[in-house]
Amino acid sequence: MSFHWLVLLAAIAVEIVATAALKSVVSAPFMVTLLPLILIGLSFTLLSVALRVIPLAVAYAVWEGLGIVGIAAAGHLLFGEHLTPTRIVALCAIIAGIVLLERGVGGEAEEHEAEEYEGRLA
Repeated sequence: MSFHWLVLLAAIAVEIVATAALKSVVSAPFMVTLLPLILIGLSFTLLSVALRVIPLAVAYAVWEGLGIVGIAAAGHLLFGEHLTPTRIVALCAIIAGIVLLERGVGGEAEEHEAEEYEGRLA
């Protein structure tokens, strides 16, 4: 797994933590409520690093889709929110869509574009 995919996974993890923190600090003092905002900013920053190589459609779908699945799991585990069979099917559909989108991306042309972009950055 490349560095940029690891950064994208880190962005997803930070987004999940930020959203869970946002729910848990609803009635907290103002300074504590800044934590989720800082974490969301960090998640966007990590996403922007991943976008240097990963195609936009794929990176955003993975970031948002896995974020939704992770947040649903966190809501169930941390806050007792119900995962009904219909919701589980919907989450599986999101994952299937991400996989289909990622597999549908052309390999050689995009790898060449990524190499060109990395060359411009260096």
